Order: sequence, then C-alpha cells, then structure tokens
Amino acid sequence: MIFEVIGTPTEEDKSYVTDAKALEYLEAFPPRPKIDLHKIYPGAGDEAIDLLNRILVFNPYFRLSVDEALNHPFFKKIKKAEKEVSADHEVQIEFEKEHLDRKKLRQLFLEEVEYHKTKKAAGL
Repeated sequence: MIFEVIGTPTEEDKSYVTDAKALEYLEAFPPRPKIDLHKIYPGAGDEAIDLLNRILVFNPYFRLSVDEALNHPFFKKIKKAEKEVSADHEVQIEFEKEHLDRKKLRQLFLEEVEYHKTKKAAGL
C-alpha cells in the first residue's frame, strides 16, 4: 500500500538499509513511480501537499522529523503554542509489533481515538 503512494524506493532511498534480507525484499517490488498527491487530494492547498510530500518519504533520514513537521507552514494558522505539551517518556504503541492490513489499521486508529476521547472527557 505504501509503495502505491510513495513509489518504490530508489537506490538512494535504500541507502540506510543494511539487512540483506530487507534489501532483497525491497528488490522484489516492481518499480512504481510516486503518485502526484494533487491528483489524490485535488482540493488540498500547496502547503498541505508539500507537507505530505515531505513526510511520506521511505528513507527516514530524508523525512521530516516530528518537530519539523509540526513547525511546517501548513500548521501556522492553527498552532497554539500555549496548548502544546511534550511527553516526558517515549511513547510505545503495542500495534507496532503486529502485521497490519488496512482493516486492522483502521480498527486500531479508531480504538486509539476513542481511548483519548474518553480520557479527555474524564478530565485525565
């Protein structure tokens, strides 16, 4: 699903992968070009498309960091620095250890949203 959007990784994209089996796995995918996100999201503005293009990147060294993404101009009009908080510990998400298909990923996202809505409603 990922390569359908971002295209298959180039040699430069794969430069950080050191595991031979992982490289062999990546080589098994037929070459695909990156999709023009304007075609998928025709109503999105240029800043939204720029943000997506900069975070939907295979090689993590070329991808925006979380802080860079949050400071992207796309969020300029809606950011409220006084309401931002940072975690005091690393966030661990259990489903990261599972094989995920589209249906399972959707279910897990909905469960996570519901958990936080409930927590917020309880004032926690």
